[in-house]
Amino acid sequence: MRFNKAISPIVATVLMILIAIATGIIVYTSATGWVGNRFSEAVGPQAVLVVESGTYNKTHFILYVRNDGTSNVNITRAYITHPNGTIVVAYYPPAKGRLNVTTHDNKSVLVPANGAAVEVVIGDFMKYDSSFVIEGQVYTIKLVATDGAEVTVRIRA
Repeated sequence: MRFNKAISPIVATVLMILIAIATGIIVYTSATGWVGNRFSEAVGPQAVLVVESGTYNKTHFILYVRNDGTSNVNITRAYITHPNGTIVVAYYPPAKGRLNVTTHDNKSVLVPANGAAVEVVIGDFMKYDSSFVIEGQVYTIKLVATDGAEVTVRIRA
């Protein structure tokens, strides 16, 4: 009686295909688990800020902002870009010699996640630089919230 010591080419091919499929499944499950964890750990702004309207009243920019996001935020900074490119930063709480971001009663600007519009008052330009705002010019204002959410709007003075 004679035994073949070699595996037939068909059986060898089937085994190689099964090994390749098993390796592919292992690599796929490892990669999807790793990528899935990376995306689930990503944290970004939870607020979605929207400027409903804005005006300039000779001393302040007044914006009405709502939050369509999922968490309450405070507006902490505003960047006002002059048409010539000069940028002025306003802060809350107001720093000495800086423009401020507040409500009309000098409180911090909490923008709740319920979508209700909140008044945001920026600056008191007459105190610091009355020549910064020129009537008829268009200014770009960017508001930044505590979670990093931003909104930009252009307003004619």
